Amino acid sequence: MNCGTAFIYIGRIYMLYILLLSFIAPILVYLTFIFHSRVTKTFAKYGLGILVAEAIVYCVVIYFELPSRNALSILTVNLMLGIVTTLIMSALTLVINDQGLVVPRLAAAILLIILIVFVAGEWHSNFFIKPVAKSVQSTIKKSSQAPTFKKGVTPVALAPSTIKNRMNKNMSKVPNSQYYHLGEIQAQYYHGKPVYIAPVEFDTIFKYYSAGQATPGYFIIDATSLSAEPKFVKTKLNYTNTSYFNRNAQRIMYRHFPSWLVADNSQPQLEIDENGTPYYVQTMYKPIPLSHRVNYSKLHVVVLNAKTGKAKLYQLKHLPKWIDEGITTEVADSMNQAFGEYQDGWFNFTFFKKGVQQPTKKNVISTFNNKGEVEYFTDFTNPKTEADSALGYSMINARTGKLSYYKTSGIMDSDGAADNANNNYKAQQWTAAMPVIYNISGHPTWVLSILDNTHAFRNYYYINAADQSIHATGDTANEALENYNQALIDGNESSAANTTNSTKKTLTGTVDRAQITTSDNKSLLLFTLKDDSHQTIYTVQSDDYKSSALTQSGDKVSFKVQIENNKAVGYVSNFKNTNFTK
Repeated sequence: MNCGTAFIYIGRIYMLYILLLSFIAPILVYLTFIFHSRVTKTFAKYGLGILVAEAIVYCVVIYFELPSRNALSILTVNLMLGIVTTLIMSALTLVINDQGLVVPRLAAAILLIILIVFVAGEWHSNFFIKPVAKSVQSTIKKSSQAPTFKKGVTPVALAPSTIKNRMNKNMSKVPNSQYYHLGEIQAQYYHGKPVYIAPVEFDTIFKYYSAGQATPGYFIIDATSLSAEPKFVKTKLNYTNTSYFNRNAQRIMYRHFPSWLVADNSQPQLEIDENGTPYYVQTMYKPIPLSHRVNYSKLHVVVLNAKTGKAKLYQLKHLPKWIDEGITTEVADSMNQAFGEYQDGWFNFTFFKKGVQQPTKKNVISTFNNKGEVEYFTDFTNPKTEADSALGYSMINARTGKLSYYKTSGIMDSDGAADNANNNYKAQQWTAAMPVIYNISGHPTWVLSILDNTHAFRNYYYINAADQSIHATGDTANEALENYNQALIDGNESSAANTTNSTKKTLTGTVDRAQITTSDNKSLLLFTLKDDSHQTIYTVQSDDYKSSALTQSGDKVSFKVQIENNKAVGYVSNFKNTNFTK
């Protein structure tokens, strides 16, 4: 017997075991009836038939619904089936029993005990959830430690809706495309580059059989290139989320690892290894007895080969290197909710709301960081106010499950940023999507994608999270970044003096590069200094300092400027060109 056959055999035995556990209450109820003094022998035969019929029906339910194997869930099933069995058998006594209706007290007592334990378990699961929040591996950080955004370093991904639109337009490349639809978009790194992938999934059970019970492949596309086109990778996926019966990915995982439960009702996500082989990845956990609570510090991951059906269970720290999202998006959503809302328990969240912060959106956004990792982003807001202010935001490492929370104050949340962008595109009826906050030149900045009503990308929109009057757009991420940095220089001179990380410095040096440009009808000198490791670009208003208009490479200059995080913020003042002769 090979390993795969052994897993299937064990899985089937375990499913039978679950069936027997689920029928403890109905069996006990049946026994209380047949041993009752007022019940005839005829009842025992018909009652047993009813019990067998219930078991057959529930077998079908187990096969198709894959019910939770948590002890509390099994207790819940026992309670429901016990009540149903009591009602049916009580009605049966009226039909075939000469002494009328019979409802054994012992059966009622059994159901009452199960009900009490069930209520206690549900109470424990739903009201004593502080340990769930504490199990999230979190680190609180200052906003100055937030992810930075630099030209050519941190990629800005296209919105998944844009990617899905492009992939759908390329479904004609799929053989017999009428049988399929596009699956969920997933972010990952492939050969070191950020990409989106999406499986081809079945439409209906009839098309599943017409297509030969296997989908023909998946799409892959560069996640950051505006001109990228999806590539269809032709390779058979014999096990998918929309396959039926014994080829359904969730069913295979359920059968192979019967003692593990799906975390937060998540769906398996597609990832590919460095050879392009497709796998479905699912986050799993082991429950504590008589509770639905999840321990986020002990999550595991099941990895299913979509071609062969072989599955393995991994600890997060032992995941294969090519897996970027061991934590599914649904689990990340639940982690954010637990972390933000339940640090001080359910009663505090419901009544007092001390320290409570709610995720602004229900769904996390997948981002690519400058370390070659996928992270899930979401921001948090105050539940007691309708103001569009953010209390902070989190980045969850999609591979390790570790949550980094960045405290902020005085900045707008993602809804406020999106509303601001939408107001600037009312005439075109374009909308903002995928808001993510970055640290740009020491300023918390919302980066958004602007989409038209067909979800096609139009441009990027950058807006200062603390000052909505400072914003910029660009056809590419780098162009928008350059325009935004100029907007910071133009609009932040007065506010820069008040920032905690900024200092006024007097600098001297030799001009390396110099160029005269205009902005908002102002003549500006842009220049850099030789031997400047930070390669800072300084800006002078030529109208204020006439000598700046004649400045060129090699000139000796001195000036004052506000420096924040090694970057110039605001215009240069007290500018002098010592090479200029009056």
